[in-house]
Amino acid sequence: MKVDICDIPAEGLHLEITEDGNELQAIAGEVDFLILSPVSADLTLLKSEGEIFVRGDMTAPLKLQCARCLKEVEHRINSRIDIVYTLTPEHKAKEKELTLEDVGADYLEGDEIDINAVLVEQLSLDTPMQPVCRPDCKGLCPKCGADLNQRECSCIVTEHTDQKFAMLKELKLNKK
Repeated sequence: MKVDICDIPAEGLHLEITEDGNELQAIAGEVDFLILSPVSADLTLLKSEGEIFVRGDMTAPLKLQCARCLKEVEHRINSRIDIVYTLTPEHKAKEKELTLEDVGADYLEGDEIDINAVLVEQLSLDTPMQPVCRPDCKGLCPKCGADLNQRECSCIVTEHTDQKFAMLKELKLNKK
């Protein structure tokens, strides 16, 4: 869904959006998560001198892979969207050295805001970096690959101590 910035009235534009996860997945490309349906957003677009404000809330179900045991897990994202776009004048679109203010700014080139791209960007930002199926997930055995949540494996666990720190193991603290 694209919104022409000329269509945003002075009092703002309110959008209630329900998007199909497959459409957003096509925009996202190759990412570490699968976007499920429906993705819902309640957004308000406001326009002021040279800036467009996109504010609202979004909820989306995702399918992720547990970082410990590699099982698929569903995760719901509840996200707050708060983006400020600075309109890019034609002379600013050319190459120039970036200032500190330019680095933190989102520039809008053209006359449209791609709302689906905004949703995908927010999903990418809010997806956990190390998702887990449950907080006490034991993961996989590093030797045989057995799922330690389902059974104990018969691998012999050897304690590996880096030789640089071996002397610290001998250190005893004085108790007062």
